[in-house]
Amino acid sequence: MSVNRSAGPAERGRMIGPGSGGRLPSRPERCTATGISILRKGSFPVSALILLTALSCRGDPASDLNSAIHRDSANVAIIENHMEDRPFDGRIVRMADLATPDDALSPRPWGVVAHRATQRVFVADAAGGRIAVFDANGAFLSELGRFGEGPGEFLLPGALAIEACDDESCRGLAGRAEVVVALDPRRAVLSRWSADGEFLGEERMPADYRGFAFALGPGHFTSIASSGNAGTVVEQRLEVQGAAGRQVIHEVTQEMTLASLPCGTLPAPRVLSPDLVWTPADREFHYLHGLGYRIDTWSDGALRRSVRRPVAPIAATREMAVAATRIDSGPYGAFMRQCNVTAEELVAAVGHAEELAPVIGLAVDPGGRVWVARRIGGLLPEAIDILDAGGEYLGTAMADALPVAFLSESRFVGLRLESSTGTLRASVHEIRDEPLSAGIQARADGAGQAARPRAVEGSEEVVEPTPTGSPESPNPAGLREFRDCPFCPLMVELPSGRFLMGRAEGEEERAGLSRDPNRPQLARDSEMPRLEVEIAQPFALGKYEVTFEEWEQCVAAGGCTHQPTDRGFGRGNRPVIHVSRLDAEEFLAWLRDLTGQAYRLPSSAEWEYAARARTNTARWWGDELGAGRAVCNGCGSAWDDRSTAPVGSFPPNPWGLHDMLSNVSEVVADCWHDTHVGHPTDGSPRLEAPAGWPDGECARATWRGGGWSHYTWTVRAATRTGGNMGLDYRADHPVAGGSRGFRVARTVDHR
Repeated sequence: MSVNRSAGPAERGRMIGPGSGGRLPSRPERCTATGISILRKGSFPVSALILLTALSCRGDPASDLNSAIHRDSANVAIIENHMEDRPFDGRIVRMADLATPDDALSPRPWGVVAHRATQRVFVADAAGGRIAVFDANGAFLSELGRFGEGPGEFLLPGALAIEACDDESCRGLAGRAEVVVALDPRRAVLSRWSADGEFLGEERMPADYRGFAFALGPGHFTSIASSGNAGTVVEQRLEVQGAAGRQVIHEVTQEMTLASLPCGTLPAPRVLSPDLVWTPADREFHYLHGLGYRIDTWSDGALRRSVRRPVAPIAATREMAVAATRIDSGPYGAFMRQCNVTAEELVAAVGHAEELAPVIGLAVDPGGRVWVARRIGGLLPEAIDILDAGGEYLGTAMADALPVAFLSESRFVGLRLESSTGTLRASVHEIRDEPLSAGIQARADGAGQAARPRAVEGSEEVVEPTPTGSPESPNPAGLREFRDCPFCPLMVELPSGRFLMGRAEGEEERAGLSRDPNRPQLARDSEMPRLEVEIAQPFALGKYEVTFEEWEQCVAAGGCTHQPTDRGFGRGNRPVIHVSRLDAEEFLAWLRDLTGQAYRLPSSAEWEYAARARTNTARWWGDELGAGRAVCNGCGSAWDDRSTAPVGSFPPNPWGLHDMLSNVSEVVADCWHDTHVGHPTDGSPRLEAPAGWPDGECARATWRGGGWSHYTWTVRAATRTGGNMGLDYRADHPVAGGSRGFRVARTVDHR
């Protein structure tokens, strides 16, 4: 039996232990609105009915049995909050996303801290081997450390904490101060930094660190340790180490199964198995106990308080388990790459838990309030419950963010999953003194719809397109974005216009290509002569390259017959690789059958028109390559010459399109020709075969842009390749393959 399971149904919602039966202390009379009743079918929200009544003035919340306090035989306070959800007196507004200049930040829940004295946010970036620093408004300030194995360097900055010093000198800083502590599990060290970015030294890691959050203070270090038991269970233990030795605060047990996979038979936890959810607060530690809604508080060596709400576990489905393995920040990516299995194969082999805890995250604000992020019916957070310092329920805010660090009682940093890319984004949020009723009503009206990604523009929320085919809000370039089905590629409608296709005069010199020994003459010839092309009709192009997740939807539906490998790079929101022009046509046929829309490959002219986005330089950002704009062999990114990057890891071009010049080279509809001589000037693809080809049939595909392993000269709008690649070419060479994919286009008819 799992040690972290809560009491059974018959025990939930009543006093634990003999208890004194005491009530909460009397509080001043106050006026509150009645709350929310959420109607469910099974455990998924079907609708939310807002019971809007006149404000009712109430006195002691315990007097109407909404809250009650008991004490068990160990004098632990049991706070039972009986009421259903009600609006919190405040509105959560996302102010700004945290982004580095290279737009390649990879935050994790345990890798974000707020330094309240200086109002700075520190984010551990595991992929970039650094700590990114931002101000309270989300503006990027600087980076700490760099990739390496020496003092002040990181192999894997895995987690952060703030350490307060009690004495007159704080790690060499004058007077009392708070320092930032970074834990690197690969180097097994703790490094300390001042809020101004000064490296203060490092020491060996003092614990069996598992990779989640840690906390430290005068005389203690607290973290999660783990151990196995003959391959049948794994125990996660929240442990505090101090002068009195090591104390276990809480344990969670994961049952293991023997999974038969291509890489062997090995024990593995079931997908959606419970993890230890906890947060530190000064000398207290709050943690989730069981699969229900029970938040326990430990301090001074013992359990002190236990807060309950009548929220049941969520029934887990196979579809939810498959989706969980595809989250880029989840724990299964490396496992799937190592064994070369799909999400469906992994779930079939290891199984999944039958229930999910509603609580997914905990955080404490400077006023001592506990913010409880929870699910309502899916995998991701949808609501935040706010509990006061004594454990009383104050209300619920509907938000898709996981609070992880507070700058003040009214501003915090939250994490959310960007559904279009599967990656985590960190954002600054503000709590405004406005009722949440309108936001909850909107949530009620949209119950059961797919989660919507959000963008930030100024200081107000801007909702990005919902997964439907109707016209949606424009992107920052003013262009319409839409989906034709929930799992169809996100499309950007591009305007008609004229442009010059091919390499511009003087581009070789301006971009530093004229002396590049890796640039063959045939590549130079393929970009000439320069032609004026007219794109007479608007068309839509994929905002991102087609991903493994999108491809696997086609395979699961029987539309695609090829199951490509990912070469160990990862699946999910990585661009699909090892697919040919013929494979891409299968995917497009499936989209056409599914939606009734005219999906196709873009023509070579359309691709370059979109890549340039009305710019005339070698790259949409200028002639110089710079750093952190793309991934290639020398582009200055964390993925250079190593792997593909998750789609959307770099800034978009002026039309909102990501990865147009690199990541993977993209196949287009044109037949390969050595030059632009004879190329259509109306934007249509060149479909005829070159003179002299057998039977006059096109046998060579055209590919545009560079790839993660390609030379820097390929990262340009004019780049064309394809002379030696047939329509069935999958770029599946074990050493040189995996650098080619595709992007979809769609005809737009506004008649």
